[in-house]
Amino acid sequence: IICLHMLEFNLFLIDYWYFSVPLFFFIFLFAYSEMNKGGKKIEPNELTRLVNKENAILIDLRKKEDYESGHIMTALNYPHQEFNNQMHELEKFKDRPIILICDMGRNSANVGEKLKKAEFKKTFRLNGGMMTWTQENLPVVQK
Repeated sequence: IICLHMLEFNLFLIDYWYFSVPLFFFIFLFAYSEMNKGGKKIEPNELTRLVNKENAILIDLRKKEDYESGHIMTALNYPHQEFNNQMHELEKFKDRPIILICDMGRNSANVGEKLKKAEFKKTFRLNGGMMTWTQENLPVVQK
């Protein structure tokens, strides 16, 4: 039954291609914009390169207690719930790369959008957040 419905769906897409093509085009554009929301996603090795070569600033968006239990060295803690009140403190870093780190990479997109609107030119997000960093057994500092 599923194969029959898939066949009918495929035939519909072919028969009504003038509806299908724009639909897939808009789906692609939507997915692309969501992927780049808040800055480019980067992997841990790119984070290390940006810190070492371009003096990037690491912003840990997790709660203070999570940050204190283990964070990436040199990361500053700006919990995402309080970020609007603290964002002005980052003005001095406007021309440097800013790398946003959260638990799993979700909250960093919204904060990244705020930074882009405030004309921060180089915003990045750690893909998978601290979960990825710790899964790869990369070093953390405890406070």
